Amino acid sequence: MPERLNIISSREAHEHKIEVMVTEAILKPEPHLWWSATLAERPDPLASIRRQTRLSIGLDPDRPVLATGHQAQIWHPGILAKDLSLAAASEVHEDLQTVHFIADHDANDGGLISLPSGSGPSLQRLEWRALPSAQGLCARDRPAGMASSPPAGEFLPSVLAGIDSIREALEAHRDAESLAMQIGAATASLAAPFTGSIPRRSMSGLLESPIGEWLLDRLMSDPTAAARSHDVAIEAHRNHRAKDRGGRAPRAVARLLGQGPRLELPLWRSTPDGRVPVFADEKIEPGELRPRAMLATALCRLGACDGFVHGLGGAIYDEAMELWISNWLGEDIAGSLAPAFVATATCRLPLVAPIFDREADPTFLHRLRNDPDLGSEGSGRRDELLAAITEAPRRSLARRQAYLRLRARVQAAREDQAARLEAVEARVRAQADSQSSSMIAEDRTWAFPLHEARALKTLGSSIRASFTSV
Repeated sequence: MPERLNIISSREAHEHKIEVMVTEAILKPEPHLWWSATLAERPDPLASIRRQTRLSIGLDPDRPVLATGHQAQIWHPGILAKDLSLAAASEVHEDLQTVHFIADHDANDGGLISLPSGSGPSLQRLEWRALPSAQGLCARDRPAGMASSPPAGEFLPSVLAGIDSIREALEAHRDAESLAMQIGAATASLAAPFTGSIPRRSMSGLLESPIGEWLLDRLMSDPTAAARSHDVAIEAHRNHRAKDRGGRAPRAVARLLGQGPRLELPLWRSTPDGRVPVFADEKIEPGELRPRAMLATALCRLGACDGFVHGLGGAIYDEAMELWISNWLGEDIAGSLAPAFVATATCRLPLVAPIFDREADPTFLHRLRNDPDLGSEGSGRRDELLAAITEAPRRSLARRQAYLRLRARVQAAREDQAARLEAVEARVRAQADSQSSSMIAEDRTWAFPLHEARALKTLGSSIRASFTSV
């Protein structure tokens, strides 16, 4: 069972506004199980490669390693929770090494930072283009740069202080080897008061390490088997998840490699114009290659660590990665994957937004305008009319007539209840700004330096306490 930590849950209501600040962390499994899972005996067919890999990235091969990773960006507190968990675990187990892998193979726009400005009906989201846009390039392949000035706005004191600290941190690392390492180092320095020092490494760089060389060799010896087993795992995982969604299959966690006319590999090629797919019939140059997401975490969990901390999304796609490795490389190799854990948090800024009537939204109005009962309870007219449409043969005259009867009843209901519809429409129009403000106030993805230090310290203290309790 996951450990759920309710740290702060305060709600202050006002006559025309509501202020909400909630902090919550979720750790899976219970933290006291992480250490035993990290040290558990597993198949060890890659022992020498794992040892060489750790030496190549500056880690002690004789001490356990707990790792995490994320794209290069100034993350929200939910991502900070992963580093806080690493810090907490290392305080309890002094022999534990920690490392954060920067997912620099991603083309995410880490230089774009959202800022909340204003209060009440004027609450809005501003965008700060702190560093140049991605333009399709991997973060590893973009140069570090000078941080730009933020937009003018009405900011909370903590947000204003956070803007200054972010800009200073980015400027302090403007000589980094890449944009990824600039943002990664800046984020590490901003997080250090709460997490201590956690080393940063390039995730894509693992492709050039001993474990990367070994996986590339397997990949190129039979690219068709690697790609086909990848797609089988993706579809199997998607179908498995559909069982928990009433049969509705979710979006696949990764792009299928065999869906086009040419078979792709789980790799990107870095070019001056951006990253492009690598095809199985192409000659590869290792220096140009960047791993895709599932290959990247396979590199980490096979060669670089003894435990890996994901967020909720990463934990889902890594289930597919485990299936892929098992299908492709066999159960012994899959069994040597380091175990995965989950850490995440929800922290909201104390933003003030107007009270929002959730029933008076455009979706509710649309349903009402197309209901022959116009929301009346106890009437079965809508169900009867819809059943008549469904039961008639497709493209038949009877089906067309049943549809026209439904539309006629809808129009009659609109005319009969015109005053009621007009009142709801007025409420929806009046609430447009309130809805937007409410969504901004409830957002959990503001960059962690924009939060008050005491809130982040409280989050860290609670996560630490969960690692020391039995």
